[in-house]
Amino acid sequence: MLLAQIVKEYRGTWIYRYGAPTLLFAFYGGVFLSFINTTFLFIKHKSNLKDNLIWIFLSAIPFLYIGIMMTIAMTRTID
Repeated sequence: MLLAQIVKEYRGTWIYRYGAPTLLFAFYGGVFLSFINTTFLFIKHKSNLKDNLIWIFLSAIPFLYIGIMMTIAMTRTID
């Protein structure tokens, strides 16, 4: 998010034209990779889940955050 604010200062230049989509791709790509990593950790440590639960939870934080924020945003009523 901080990088998005920095890129906005270069609006109208090639930095903004290529920087904004790159930042979006990096952000949502990170959320997607977090989901993939959590899935792989869960599959790999399924038999020893209790000992590795903290690592699985830490890996899941980015996509859990996006999921929770989207749920909150979609359930809000418009006044």
